[in-house]
Amino acid sequence: MAAAIGLGTAIVALTLYGVQALMAGAPASDVPVVSGPAPLLLLSGTLAALGVSAAVTWHRLRPVDSYYRRGGLALVSAFGTFVMAVLATPLHHFFGPEALLAVAAGTGGVGFVLLRDRR
Repeated sequence: MAAAIGLGTAIVALTLYGVQALMAGAPASDVPVVSGPAPLLLLSGTLAALGVSAAVTWHRLRPVDSYYRRGGLALVSAFGTFVMAVLATPLHHFFGPEALLAVAAGTGGVGFVLLRDRR
């Protein structure tokens, strides 16, 4: 599950970085942006991260015979990814966009290392 959450968090951090890059040249406004590529990237990237996290957990729990347990833990991984996304969002505000890239590199690296370890 930790590998799945790490990979999902990396995808979310890269999504947030992409949204920030798209919005960098936009003028300041009090109205939320609801059209264009930025909201679409945010929605699709977040859903993709949740789906990847759930799918990796489901796949790694193949030895568990109970679909109920596998599905429940896959949903827990997706929720964990969402929580990590919420925690990663303020990093841009306090440390800049480089912090999102650092989070993506760190969590993605940890996720791949944990996936590689098959014990």
